[in-house]
Amino acid sequence: MLQRKSLGDLLAETPQMIVDLAKAEVEHLKEEFAGKAKGLGVGAALLAAAGFFAIFLFAWLLIAAFEGLNVALPPWLSALIICALLLVIVAILALIGLGSIKKNKDLADLEAVDSIKDDVNMVRGLGHAADGTDPLDDLPAPTGSGATVAAPRTPGATAARSTPGATAAQSTNGDMR
Repeated sequence: MLQRKSLGDLLAETPQMIVDLAKAEVEHLKEEFAGKAKGLGVGAALLAAAGFFAIFLFAWLLIAAFEGLNVALPPWLSALIICALLLVIVAILALIGLGSIKKNKDLADLEAVDSIKDDVNMVRGLGHAADGTDPLDDLPAPTGSGATVAAPRTPGATAARSTPGATAAQSTNGDMR
């Protein structure tokens, strides 16, 4: 059974817990920002590759126009086919690169920023996300452990809720010190 800490011990641990929480939030923000930056980098690299092939496309278009003016069909027709192939490559790379940039450009929806806002609101006493909800609502419910979950303490109430699998002794005694 877990030992309860005294109020003094809890108050002494609070500053370190706040520092640890702030460090963890900053680390989470760094990781999330690095993921966004990586996605933007991939998109930029694909656009650069599309630009590289666009240079070749322009060169082949010039050659095709020259050959088309010089001879009636065969030499420029092959050059035009190469241009069409390069155009398809440029279009595919550009579309993939733009999609990657659009997907990662919005830095306002970072999960770490929302988490930091929640922490600040909790410290201010505004409640979880300033909407008054309990921060413990975000935690998953215990499953299959056989442990009891204590009901909120109200004057005159001594019963506790029990999880599935709890024994009769566990579910009737609200305070098991």
